[in-house]
Amino acid sequence: MLSFFGVGEIYRNGYRVEHVVKFFDGELAVARKDDQRFYLQSAMLQKQAPSRAIQQYRTLHHPLVLPYDEVYTEERSIVFIRPYEAIHPLREVISSREVDEDQVVEWGRQLLSLEIELKSKPMPMYLLLDPRNIGLNDRDELRVLFCGLEQITAQSRTLDWGSFFFSLLSGQYLEEPLDKMPADFPCSKPMSRLIQRSLKKQSPESVLSQIDAYKKKQKQGGGFFDFLFGSTKEETKPRPKKVEAQAAKEQPVPKQQKDEEPSPVTETPAAPADNREEQEQLYRKLEEERLEQLRLEFERRQEELLRKQREELERKQQELLEKQRQEFEQKERELLAKQKEEFKQRITEPEEQESWEREQEEKERLEQEKKEQERLEQERLEQEIKEQERLEEEKRKREEAERARQEEERRAWEQRERERIEKEQEDRVQAELEKLKQERLEWEKKRQELERKEEELKERLQKEFEVLAQKLLEKQEEEFRRRQEEMLKAQRELLESKTKERLEKQREELEQTSKRYLITPQHTKPRASLFDLLPKDHQLKGKPQSEAEPTPPAEEQPEQVDPQPPVAEAKQEKEKRGSEEKASLRQEKLERESQEQDQLALQFEEYMKQMMGDES
Repeated sequence: MLSFFGVGEIYRNGYRVEHVVKFFDGELAVARKDDQRFYLQSAMLQKQAPSRAIQQYRTLHHPLVLPYDEVYTEERSIVFIRPYEAIHPLREVISSREVDEDQVVEWGRQLLSLEIELKSKPMPMYLLLDPRNIGLNDRDELRVLFCGLEQITAQSRTLDWGSFFFSLLSGQYLEEPLDKMPADFPCSKPMSRLIQRSLKKQSPESVLSQIDAYKKKQKQGGGFFDFLFGSTKEETKPRPKKVEAQAAKEQPVPKQQKDEEPSPVTETPAAPADNREEQEQLYRKLEEERLEQLRLEFERRQEELLRKQREELERKQQELLEKQRQEFEQKERELLAKQKEEFKQRITEPEEQESWEREQEEKERLEQEKKEQERLEQERLEQEIKEQERLEEEKRKREEAERARQEEERRAWEQRERERIEKEQEDRVQAELEKLKQERLEWEKKRQELERKEEELKERLQKEFEVLAQKLLEKQEEEFRRRQEEMLKAQRELLESKTKERLEKQREELEQTSKRYLITPQHTKPRASLFDLLPKDHQLKGKPQSEAEPTPPAEEQPEQVDPQPPVAEAKQEKEKRGSEEKASLRQEKLERESQEQDQLALQFEEYMKQMMGDES
């Protein structure tokens, strides 16, 4: 098997490997990336995993399963990248302390719900029931490391549910499932029935129904003997050191580093004193658990006592039978000797005595022959046994030689396969490098073409922008001239209308003033006109001297109203309004130019987006 992870090496996107162990048919490593630790896990494949299988792994979310951050496919393997969490395998847990039945049943219920969910996936999955694959975190919560895909991952199931429960309760690690539960295994009758009925069963629904039956049996409570013993639950007993050392040899999950301090255990605050109902429920629950534990302990002690009594009875029975057999043989020998002596005493004639002696000799000879035959038969049997042992030894040696030959062939095949895979990988890497080189050249050509097109597009857009900006400036300049002419025309019309109104008003005032005096026609002043608004020196320059009006005598000159103040006021008001109108026009112009520039920028952005869409 090829090794994917090496200590100190960097895998994929910067995962530096710190520790590696063998994990079933793959490897499990702890790596670090950007001050974070991750699990790197590899598993063999029967066939190439499709993309929907990888997507199914990434979307698998369950409280018992570590999430899959990334999933990669390698040569005949699949690699998972998952967040690091300190996990203690159940193989370590059951070897260091004893686990009670209720805990095992609770773990089984959680794992069964997980397997039911895995089987319901679009691509059915399975749970690897092995104490090395399942562990506890620092909060004593179950965590599962490996979940396989049916007909895709190569790792097969190792244990059934009954063997798994037995392994957790007994603290023994099983490499293959049990055929039958040992008769002397100390556990309660409901648990024994649950284990026995879960052997050789892979259906999670049937095992879950057995757990429900176990729970129902537990809730019913025990009988009269449950109240006879008032002991508390047994404390967890440490396993022998030999078992601990054997379990410590194989640790599939690396432990947390020594420099990491364990998280402090927070104490649960006590319940309030007034919450009596909760306290009563808790008390009843604890009492039921205590009684159930007492009942289970009594059943276990009773079964152990019955087993010891049965063994003692069988031993005494064997001793008694052996003693009776020896006594019977002794009495039989004594009786035969006694009968022989009596028979000798009864025989008086020599012929009868000789006949009897011959019969006795014949009997002894027959017995001797019989013993000799038995001895020969025994020797023959021993020879046959030795011959059979010799044949078995030769057969064993041939099998060992055959196994060694097969192992050598397997190693040679693995070596050839490894060399072939390495060669294929090297060829594939070379092909990938050539392909990447070609792709890089193509991308370089495309990049140059895109840069050329981008430059052309920039030049074209720059020219179009300059043309549009020139047109916009010309349009703005024309619009400004037109607005300025309109503004001047409006100001001129407004000034003329205001001036006419003021002159008309002044004329009326002068007429009203002239009525108060006796003014002769020759002294009547002509009507005021625009020419009167000019200064006197300009009026004199504009008129000939002969046209100048004679100055009337001082006594005859009427008292006239000075028209200069209204004209100065009109001029000031005109200048004020002119400055206000200029400021408002300037503000309107600036706002209009800003709006036009914003509109032009939006039009330019839309044009650029349209051009970029056409290029893509």
